[in-house]
Amino acid sequence: MKTLAIIGLGPRGLFALENLLHNVSASKKELQILIFEPSEFPGAGSVWHLEQVDSNWTNITERALIDLKGRTEFHYLDFKIPAFPSYHEWANYKQKDTEPDTFPPRHKIGQYLNERFESLHTILKSSPNYKFIKSKVVSLEYINDDLVVKTQNESYTCDETLLTIGHQPTKQSKQLKSWHEHVNTTNGLLVFDEPYPVSKFDDLKNQTNRTIGLRGFGLAMIDVMRALVINDFGNFKIIDPSTFESIYYKSKIQNLKLIPFSLDGMPLIPKPLNPEIDSWFQPTDDELSFFKSEIERHAQGNLQTDSIDFLIKPIAKIISRIYEDLGSKAMPHNLDSQQLEAIVLAWLKNQDYKHTLIQDRTIATYDLIKSYINMALGKQSISLDFCIGQVWRHCQPTLYTSFSHSNLDDELIEEVIALDESTKCYSYGPPIESMQQVLALVDADVLSLDFTNDPDIEFINEGWYLKNTKGENITTSVMINSVLDSPKLLEVNSSIIENLIVDDLIQPIHTKLGIETKKNGIVISSEIEKPIPIAVLGRLAKGSVIGVDAILECFGDRIKDWAISFVERLD
Repeated sequence: MKTLAIIGLGPRGLFALENLLHNVSASKKELQILIFEPSEFPGAGSVWHLEQVDSNWTNITERALIDLKGRTEFHYLDFKIPAFPSYHEWANYKQKDTEPDTFPPRHKIGQYLNERFESLHTILKSSPNYKFIKSKVVSLEYINDDLVVKTQNESYTCDETLLTIGHQPTKQSKQLKSWHEHVNTTNGLLVFDEPYPVSKFDDLKNQTNRTIGLRGFGLAMIDVMRALVINDFGNFKIIDPSTFESIYYKSKIQNLKLIPFSLDGMPLIPKPLNPEIDSWFQPTDDELSFFKSEIERHAQGNLQTDSIDFLIKPIAKIISRIYEDLGSKAMPHNLDSQQLEAIVLAWLKNQDYKHTLIQDRTIATYDLIKSYINMALGKQSISLDFCIGQVWRHCQPTLYTSFSHSNLDDELIEEVIALDESTKCYSYGPPIESMQQVLALVDADVLSLDFTNDPDIEFINEGWYLKNTKGENITTSVMINSVLDSPKLLEVNSSIIENLIVDDLIQPIHTKLGIETKKNGIVISSEIEKPIPIAVLGRLAKGSVIGVDAILECFGDRIKDWAISFVERLD
């Protein structure tokens, strides 16, 4: 009997296990399964940890989780694996088109995932063919055609391994290294390398007279921001439920000041308020089918290309049609579809492109956030860039499916991924309420938007001296890094990955990207001719696949493809 080790049991590992069991049971084949997961809440992983605070919200609407389907009942060996409900059934989700979208705390989705795992594990743990090992894997070695999985205390031999290990630590950036050196030579300063878990800031948030720098201006910054300001001194209150307009009220004086900053200073753009407004940006089924076929003709077919026009031209056609159909909801213009397409193409190639239909990003950051909030509420004329971002979000699942494992040049793959990443401030945008809270903190003089755009930073005895282009300055005594590194394989410094690289068992698809894999998830190595029985699904395969950070991608076709292929190989 062959043995498979699944290393990492977050959402992706959970769905892989379900599909594996389903396919093995249908094939009547036998298999020994080893599961390695160190966390106390298997299925949830670190991102959806059950014990994180309520203020860590998702950036995906509960409405969009309609695609988090349930599990049907099936038999595996002599065991009956029970059905498990879809997320919507589990959460008893109901919503009218005019009701605001809801964004659950992350631990709520974590609870769903953990319960889904436990419903499996409770049945399987009495099987001699299944073993759950609550340990972290420190290395994976390929010795005489066997894979040896090592934890801190034990070694296990298996025939094939599936890696679904998600976020991995990366090498410290030069900037963070220099900050640590500064802290080591100066008393009273603090630096935090990671934003999570935010519980590490519990002591900090109730201190007085603190000015804190927040490296990054994205979703993780908002989680850190909320963790710091919901404290013994103050909290948020919604004063208009229809717009989520909020105030930050103080029960006593704290003198806390938060200073976020990033390389471009671009704020996050909130998602539309409700299903009705979001439907303005929804492509038709025919348009999505057209988009899919255009991508696949180049990414999966034999057509040669040296630019990303194959991607941006069809989506520009869809966007221009949608923007035209917005009519009076859009910014006033008298352009035809071809002229709109040309503007969309120019913006996708260079997001500094200026046009009267593109939101002016040079205005004050406060006003910029307010403007995008009003667009998301349907209370202000929609700019073309806001429309582009929302349509892009609706097209992303099609892009992720059609482009993954493309046969295009590595540089072109990197360019497509960079373009997708550049639209994430729109497509991965937060709830409106999050951005209203940012404005509320500015109004309460707790958060400053004066230094968001790449300030100069100098070391002084009091901490970090930040200076903006206007010559204004501020000093922070604490720095928190809220930038989550992308999965660049050569920057990862977890022992299991470093060990695989040193042994030439894995290689990056591009120096800026992740592990190169086949469609069945099996890694590609230039050093070893025969296939190595290691499969990788998820973040670490970025480049071979895209869309690795979306929760719904953890329950997508790529996991199903791996399970089908694996069971076929069992013979």
